[in-house]
Amino acid sequence: MTPAEILVKTVLEAWGESDLGPAREALHDDVVWKSASTLQGGAYRFGGIYNGKAEVIELLSLISMRYYFRRYDPKEIISKGEIVWGLFDVTGTYMANSVAERRPFAFEAAFRFRIRDGKILEVQSFFDTMALLAQQGEIGKQNPKVA
Repeated sequence: MTPAEILVKTVLEAWGESDLGPAREALHDDVVWKSASTLQGGAYRFGGIYNGKAEVIELLSLISMRYYFRRYDPKEIISKGEIVWGLFDVTGTYMANSVAERRPFAFEAAFRFRIRDGKILEVQSFFDTMALLAQQGEIGKQNPKVA
């Protein structure tokens, strides 16, 4: 594995154990994070584009308040130059409105990282937000009709 691939694997595996320390240390001051859905608001609360280390740390902290990640198991990590792609199996528990109301989740997630000078400069995440929302119980599990 390249140093950039090892960085990505280390950061996501730590996050999968609810440890944000390696992510905080690895973020470039000018990092840009594009979260799954780039639209803010709506059903997926963490969509949008976040600029700068402080905004990204706040985003990761907010996500961690509702989602307890158990595993980010790498299926494939590849890189070319400063770009690293990773495909991961993600499992965890969603904490709904109360600690007693927990819902397990599992999905595949793909991440695209741009690494510069050993730091994460850009991240874009891709996963099935509709399936995650269904597992959280926030939408029906039936297929939505497209108008």
